[in-house]
Amino acid sequence: MIAEPDPFAEFLRPPLNETPSERATRRIREAEEKRISDAIDEQIRQERQILQKQKELVKVLLLGQSESGKSTTLKNFRLEYAREEWEAEKASWRAVIQLNLVRSITSILDALQAEIDGEPPSTILDNDEPDTPAQPRGSVDILSEFNDADSNPSTQPTLSSEEIQRFQLFRLKLAPLRRVEMDLKLRLGAATEEVTSMDEIPETQSDPGTDIHSLESPDSRHMLRMRKNRRRRIQGEEMVVRGLRWREFLTYGRTRSISGKTRASFEFQESTEGGAAEILSGCKEDMKRLWQDGDVRGILKRRKMEMENNAGFFLNDIDRIATLSYLPSDDDVVRSRLRTVGVQEYRIFVDTTNTLNLKARPRREWVLYDVGGSRTMRRAWIPYFQDVNAIIFLAPISGFDEVLLEDPSVNRLNDSVGLWKAIISSRLLQHTTMVCFLNKCDILKRKLRSGIQFRNFVRDYGSQPNDITPIAKFIKDRFRNIAIKYSNQQRTTYIYTTSVTDTKATATTLRSVRDSIFRENLASAQFV
Repeated sequence: MIAEPDPFAEFLRPPLNETPSERATRRIREAEEKRISDAIDEQIRQERQILQKQKELVKVLLLGQSESGKSTTLKNFRLEYAREEWEAEKASWRAVIQLNLVRSITSILDALQAEIDGEPPSTILDNDEPDTPAQPRGSVDILSEFNDADSNPSTQPTLSSEEIQRFQLFRLKLAPLRRVEMDLKLRLGAATEEVTSMDEIPETQSDPGTDIHSLESPDSRHMLRMRKNRRRRIQGEEMVVRGLRWREFLTYGRTRSISGKTRASFEFQESTEGGAAEILSGCKEDMKRLWQDGDVRGILKRRKMEMENNAGFFLNDIDRIATLSYLPSDDDVVRSRLRTVGVQEYRIFVDTTNTLNLKARPRREWVLYDVGGSRTMRRAWIPYFQDVNAIIFLAPISGFDEVLLEDPSVNRLNDSVGLWKAIISSRLLQHTTMVCFLNKCDILKRKLRSGIQFRNFVRDYGSQPNDITPIAKFIKDRFRNIAIKYSNQQRTTYIYTTSVTDTKATATTLRSVRDSIFRENLASAQFV
């Protein structure tokens, strides 16, 4: 049987009358064609590997307004799932914690000076024009309330000469802390700055879905109180790091691999840290006396400065922190406050099961994105919506009696409700697992115990008890109902009440979140 001729072989066969010169040219051409073909094959192989890795990668986006607890939640993830890296970086947080302590002390000293100078507690920020105050939607003119005793200078108690002398002595003895503050700011980066006012928010800017009238103040007196709380939050000033300097600082603390000018800068800054620690140690007793002084506490209360509710509160840990040998604990790092402007990205490896058999616990890479929550930064959220597997939304429910720093006409809880509604209803996120942390329950509990009435700020709450349990249930039901009503398709939404500064309780919550994300988002890809 005669075999059929191979047409492909006939096509590739060299010409019968090919000259040596033509043969050499042909072979060069064929070699180049093979090189191009192999390069295309390699590119396809690499792209397939990237696509496969992207399918296995779990992307989690942390969203919420400013000071909602996003960065603290990220710290908890790293504490639980990136322990080795966490331990390597932990000592580098000492400067941040020292700065948090110093800023608390200097805030108190500034309040004492204001009291000595006879300045009344502020009810309107310097940015607010008295003749054109920002009006909250649905409220009456709050100027009619400015004759309240809290804001009337004539009703403020007069300091005795003994009190003035004692307060001035505090300022004199603790004056070296001003230099410590400057040194620590230099150590953390020259671009650090205080947040003391709105960051150039356009007057016409507004967020969709934030006009939830049932969460607005029912009368002007309560809106006035929210404006005072706005001042209170600002008086607990925080530090901002712009750019990558802080991340570089942590990297240097872990690997010592930064070279050139950056390394020299960090080494110089390290040489000054001992001096800062010595000053803190020398001022320790005076800092303790300042914080424990009954008259000082009375001034803070009169000026609505609730230091315990501020992020980065370490005034009860002066004995431990103001020492030469101080090293941060896990809780210290989680509680510390350093607001970073920009998008923070961290990668961790997460176990996919709860089994105790370590060999049977496959690990998946997660990438966590922490984006800024102020109104000027929310437009930067949208690019991260693509291919995101889960969103963890943080709503600080302790803010029911506070207003936004960016807009004093917007209640903080109202803003969180509007953001949650906008995120839930986004078509870009209709296949995304939604997790909601009703955060800062610890601060909410303290406020309720102090006598603040939740129903005075949330009309729909009615006459229910002013207790953490029914209030948390009320808010949880509100967020769940929004998820049911505004989702583009049926899906399960996971809502937790949290205090993310509590690392042990948060670790349990994160394990539950981990299981939920894998179950909802990865089962279809046969990862679990």
